[in-house]
Amino acid sequence: METFRIHFFKEKSRHIDIDLLLNYFKDEPHVKTEMDETSVRFKYEHPTIFMGYQYTITPRSTVPDIYRLSPNYLDVNIHIDMPILMNRYLFQQSLKAMDRFCKAFKLYPYHPLFEDVMPFKYELLSEVYHMVQSKYIQKHHDEMQSYVLLDEKAAYKMFKYEDDILALKSYYDDVVLFVPKYQLLYNGIQLIKAIEIMDGIQTVIPPEIDTIFIRLKDQSLIAYDYQKIEKKVAPLLTKVPGTIEGTNVVLKKFVSKFYKIVKKAPIKIIDGAFKSIRSRQILEREG
Repeated sequence: METFRIHFFKEKSRHIDIDLLLNYFKDEPHVKTEMDETSVRFKYEHPTIFMGYQYTITPRSTVPDIYRLSPNYLDVNIHIDMPILMNRYLFQQSLKAMDRFCKAFKLYPYHPLFEDVMPFKYELLSEVYHMVQSKYIQKHHDEMQSYVLLDEKAAYKMFKYEDDILALKSYYDDVVLFVPKYQLLYNGIQLIKAIEIMDGIQTVIPPEIDTIFIRLKDQSLIAYDYQKIEKKVAPLLTKVPGTIEGTNVVLKKFVSKFYKIVKKAPIKIIDGAFKSIRSRQILEREG
């Protein structure tokens, strides 16, 4: 997959304190540092969405057509690469991290579609990225077969829940309660948004799900159509404090009743055409 690359410049200087730079990324969560004779790389991967970006320091410039840029700005031989098929939720987080990085070292970003090096501008970077992404999607139909285009609001809720999973597990650390991750199944046409839970265990219910897999005590697994009984179980749930809309938890006193209702829902038959995918294969639908 291609990447979207941003180069960094300083005004009238190339100096960056390498020790400060190394310590900066050392303190960044979920960043691993790699280095060899060709480059120093700072790799970030989101702990639950499993996608990220990479900052790279190179011994010489990798900026195309650098001669046409303003001589007031000097290349510091640092760039960031982001996947061209990154969802908007994670891209926005990447831009926030990039903004902090630019402020910390007084850097100016540049992309070949810019007229020149310029101060960090969220709107411009977002516009250029999504323009490049859109053209890539149009040209790579085969690669896009493994991706799902989802309504932007629904996708945002799902990514926000996944972003919150570790915090939710910490929040409920002293309670016997399950915080499920999404089980996503796709057959090239239909996306099943499911969770798998253990029979009888109090659980969090994420937003946007349409299917619940219940692992019974004999270890068999049954898929139930959650949409058919969503309204019936709504009174048995309460919103998890501080989370995105649609993130609920089954009230402890109603756990037994919740499972009885779910088990009365229609059973879903999921054929072998459905394959498991990761949430990083979801992109927000334009418009």
